[in-house]
Amino acid sequence: MPRLLVEKGPDRGKSVTVTVGGQIVAGRDKEASLQLSDSMASRRHFLIASKGSIFGLKDLNSANGTLVNGRKAEGAHKLAFGDSIQVGETLISWLADETGDKHGGLIGQQIGGYRIEERLGRGAMGTVYKATQLSLGRTVALKVLSPDLVKDEKFCEMFVKEARAAGSLNHPNIIQVYDVGDEDSNYFFSMEYASNGSVLEELTSVKGIPMPRAVKIIKDACTALDYAERKGLVHRDIKPDNLMVTEDDSVKLGDLGLAMSTQELQAEQDGVFGTPHYIAPEQAMGKPIDHRADIYALGATFYRILSGKTLFTGATVKEILKKQVREAHKPITDHLPDCPQAIARIIDRMLVKNPAERYQHAAEVMQDLVDWENLATRKAATAGAAFAERPSRLSPDSSQELYQVKQRQKLILAGVVALVALLAAAASIYYFVFMDSTPATNNDSVIAVNNTNSAPSNNSPAGELPKDVRDADQAIRDELNIANFQVETNPERRDYDEAIARIENALATHTKGSAEVRKKAEDRRNELIALRLAMSTSAAGVAEEWETTRRDSVALIKEFKYAESGKTIDAFIKKHENTTNEEIAKIVELAKGYFDGTHGVEVQTQIDTFRKEAQRDMEAALGLEPTPRVARVEEILGRVRAAEQACDDDYYRKTFTELGDDIEKKLRIFRNQAGTAERQALAEAFTRASASLQTVLLGCRQDIARGDFKNVEKRLTDWEAADPDFAAHKGSDTFKPITEDIARRRDQTALEHRALLELVNSGALPDILQTSKVLKTHPWPQHVADFLGGAQAFIALDVESRIAADQWTLTVFLDGKPARRKASDIDTPGERAAVADAIAHLLEHHTGALDRLMQPATPGDPPALVGVFAWMGELNAFEAAFPLIGHAWRNTTADGPARAVVREYYAWGLLGLANALNAKGDSTGARAKLTELETKFADTRANKGRK
Repeated sequence: MPRLLVEKGPDRGKSVTVTVGGQIVAGRDKEASLQLSDSMASRRHFLIASKGSIFGLKDLNSANGTLVNGRKAEGAHKLAFGDSIQVGETLISWLADETGDKHGGLIGQQIGGYRIEERLGRGAMGTVYKATQLSLGRTVALKVLSPDLVKDEKFCEMFVKEARAAGSLNHPNIIQVYDVGDEDSNYFFSMEYASNGSVLEELTSVKGIPMPRAVKIIKDACTALDYAERKGLVHRDIKPDNLMVTEDDSVKLGDLGLAMSTQELQAEQDGVFGTPHYIAPEQAMGKPIDHRADIYALGATFYRILSGKTLFTGATVKEILKKQVREAHKPITDHLPDCPQAIARIIDRMLVKNPAERYQHAAEVMQDLVDWENLATRKAATAGAAFAERPSRLSPDSSQELYQVKQRQKLILAGVVALVALLAAAASIYYFVFMDSTPATNNDSVIAVNNTNSAPSNNSPAGELPKDVRDADQAIRDELNIANFQVETNPERRDYDEAIARIENALATHTKGSAEVRKKAEDRRNELIALRLAMSTSAAGVAEEWETTRRDSVALIKEFKYAESGKTIDAFIKKHENTTNEEIAKIVELAKGYFDGTHGVEVQTQIDTFRKEAQRDMEAALGLEPTPRVARVEEILGRVRAAEQACDDDYYRKTFTELGDDIEKKLRIFRNQAGTAERQALAEAFTRASASLQTVLLGCRQDIARGDFKNVEKRLTDWEAADPDFAAHKGSDTFKPITEDIARRRDQTALEHRALLELVNSGALPDILQTSKVLKTHPWPQHVADFLGGAQAFIALDVESRIAADQWTLTVFLDGKPARRKASDIDTPGERAAVADAIAHLLEHHTGALDRLMQPATPGDPPALVGVFAWMGELNAFEAAFPLIGHAWRNTTADGPARAVVREYYAWGLLGLANALNAKGDSTGARAKLTELETKFADTRANKGRK
């Protein structure tokens, strides 16, 4: 008979059957068939009814809506067995029968190399199973997407992409994603199995988590968030459900890296991603968020696990979100009066509404918690316990270790182990009651209980023991307490090993301890060694030793230590094979059977799995572009070579060697392909950048012609910043011609500016009287006279001392009246040519003018005359300018420092003059100039680039 089972939330475990032809109502109403205590459930939240064998769900206009398989239920929704129903924080499964929660669905089936053992729970995205990865024999958590989501191809693509990316995250406090795939329409990913469930489950069982445990949880979470921040990831949904607890009670953050696919799913529900009780105000308002939103959510989690209460309550999601944004939360001390003020302040700062005033980094939260623990340690010696449940005189770290040891308590083997446990307990009682019953000289007993606010008395004479000795004694006692707690509460062989190692480490570390305390520690260590020996000779001890040996053997196989793995088992067999104990003999036979059969299979399975993974990764690499393909294959090869090097068995090492050699051959091919592709891509990038730069350089020449020298630099700078090809390759040799062109353009602009200043400041340009004398014998050319307004016009040139938008101004004097024209006002090619012709006319006929300009404007420059020529060339006045560069060329010595530069500009003058003559129809003259260029200046840029 179908039924509803509450999988998650305050009513976890409740269930109700639904008869064919019947109906049920779920909600907070006392009369509801399935009564829910979730604060976000309405009195009558949803209805399930059947028509024949078909069952449907209908939301009863609830305040917060009902989600089926992660999507809001609109109207009547046909149910299928396995569907997930969500009301607030409550998750409910629709199951086929009474056993559906244990044995239905995929239990017992295999998917993608995983055998599904049991269902762990449900979520909006699907079902989580406990499964065994057959290739490695390890237990994993396997999340299988719900059938509704599998139909959404876009969602599945996003899910697979994010799961693969999440698999690359590796941190001790983050649940590791192992694998992702799909098989027979089942999309799944496997991840690390957290055997102790979630922090929410831990909280549900105790109502409020003790302070030391809560601090440990938040510190572990901070470590994970610090890693996430460094990776540029925002979790977006921090809450107790997503903090998973491992076998050793460490806390690991789940679903990191899977935020976007989950966000996509939840966006369909209400447009806001995150859980209302933990969501940051900026996230609730739909604003952009960063890692500080996770700090707020972790603060809300800290508040909840200490107090058992959420920050805010409300009848609807909207009401809770409004409170998150607008209202201040109740102080934690209202719920937990004995909460230390420092912890309350840490929580309050994590929960500041404005992200800028909140903790900025998870590492800061961690540091404040550590500082508080350190302060508690210092106070513990005089002010009693800093932790509510910590034995006095233990440091916070030692207290935490005691807590962790307590959490690792397990059922132990029966029989002889029970006897050994009694012996251990008796020895511990003897140790505590008798060995430490006499007053210690410094009043520091191994377990000191102080129920008053006064500090422990000290009856020792002042200065009897130095402070460093007292500190060392206390540290040894702390470690001794923990060691005794371990063997007293969990008397298994490995706990004896840990306890003995702890005492030995304390003795080695704290060498300044007093002889009395050190002797007590040494005596206790020797007792534990004797007890461990007694345990190891029992059948139960041997059974535990075998399990430890087998686990160690499997771990060595994973590290490719096949020979060492075999030796570990062989050593166990040889150690116990001559036993006369029947039970131990059975264990030895079991070990021999494992060694002769299973061990070799496990080794070969691990090798086969490794090889298949490498081959699968190689196949995936083929779909990448050449360069990333090489990087991926290099990583695969590195993995294989590392396995080859780690392998300690010559026979098996050959497999890795052959696999590596095969990958290396392919890598050489891929590198050649990548090199060719890179060269081709670089050549294409150069072609694009060159064409783009030529457009910019043309604009620069037009700027110079307009007199706007200032805009030249802006064009170049903007292009350098904006052109993607140049930005990506400017440091390569291929792009060197481009960087040289840019540098030459900058140099030429500066040269022209300095040359114009020299032109007006050196006296090369004649004044009015000198111009009058020149014009008597060499009147203006007609087109110049027309431009100036008359044959008796005089000119003066003014040049700005700094690079400017209007670099120069021409003043024309006619009939004694000056007329000023800025460079930008002279805007036609004919007028610009007339300006150049006028200046060239005066320079050619004013005595000594050209020679004055043969001096450089600045030391290291070519002659200033070259810069004047270059400026006239940019005005496209090569006929007027050519005599100037000709003079410079003829009067520059062959071995002079400026010869090479002048030669390049002279070649440019030949090319420009040839083009000007050709434009006038003088092809003969043009041909003569080109012939001179080709024969005498073939190696110049002007000749090489003219085509």
